Amino acid sequence: MRRRRGFTLIELLAATALFAILGTLLFQVVRGAMDVWAVGERNRELHDRASAVMELIAEDLRSTWPGLSGAGEQDARFLLQYREEDVDGDAKIDLRTPVLRFARLCHEERALGWLREAGETIGAEGIATLTGEQDPAALRPTGGLAESLYTLAIRPGSALPSLIRRFRAPLGGDGSLLEPDLLLQPDRILADGVPVADQVLYFGVELWGPDTTAWQAEPGTDQVSALTAWDSTRGLVLPGDPTFPYAAGEDSLWDGSDDMFPPLARITLVLDREQGATSSGRLAENISTDARRLPLQSSTFLRAEENPDHVLVGSEWMRVTAIESGGLTVERGVRGTVAGTHLAGDRISVGRRFERIVELPAHRENLNR
Repeated sequence: MRRRRGFTLIELLAATALFAILGTLLFQVVRGAMDVWAVGERNRELHDRASAVMELIAEDLRSTWPGLSGAGEQDARFLLQYREEDVDGDAKIDLRTPVLRFARLCHEERALGWLREAGETIGAEGIATLTGEQDPAALRPTGGLAESLYTLAIRPGSALPSLIRRFRAPLGGDGSLLEPDLLLQPDRILADGVPVADQVLYFGVELWGPDTTAWQAEPGTDQVSALTAWDSTRGLVLPGDPTFPYAAGEDSLWDGSDDMFPPLARITLVLDREQGATSSGRLAENISTDARRLPLQSSTFLRAEENPDHVLVGSEWMRVTAIESGGLTVERGVRGTVAGTHLAGDRISVGRRFERIVELPAHRENLNR
């Protein structure tokens, strides 16, 4: 009789195990490729968002209007100041948010026909804000000038701030974005604001002053860092304030003949690298205000693309000085924040940093010295 040929149970089990091993290896290869693709897509999306925002800010800055050279009282201003906030409700200031505002040419008129038609109706008193298309018959003429304001604000339903842009035309008058006391009215700062970037961890502005020699001075050298505050009128900041050493006193507030405008601005934008994902890092233990090491629940988030130079815990920025197994060594309370206490499980946010240096054609320097 002819014997029937086939596979034994041992052969079947061996083949199944072999296919399982090959399948696992193939899955790991595919998963690795998908992870690389996902990182690339996330980088591309972050880069596209940041590029669009940076170009918008750069166009506004390049259009800065310094007023009429040598004139007396005028509305043209360039101001970089800060809103101080108590984020955790402990009656202590733990966050300083930049507010950049300035007068500029109204370049929007090139693209918006309804804005070009503003002012054609006698008696119109409306203000253009760009929150939506407006009836030009109700608007005052722009005179070719406008005001811009940039700052951070947390929108309802969001855990992270958005970069807010405000536009107002014409320049000056009641409700101007350049009024000296605007920072004392938080509701007015954000009214009619339009978000231009979400999931923003940091927004920074540095300005090149008359004595500046480096954007960031190296320790132990004679270099002078860029300024993180600016008052083109030289009359809002009190003389002797180290943040802006060119203040001239209250008499200079309305004297446009000694106004000064920076030649260069460096804009820094840090977007959340994880886009709010729950896979971000977490503290493994409580830390005090003087702790220099951050214990981590997991270090997986550090392998995403590149090792971070800064991390954000709560509202406090920390500069990373070393990455070790199970933790980070950091410098506390940087980027205008204050060192505070943090609890186990608090999120450690890692951002992707973008920078842009913008030249201001409106640069003017008259220190009368």
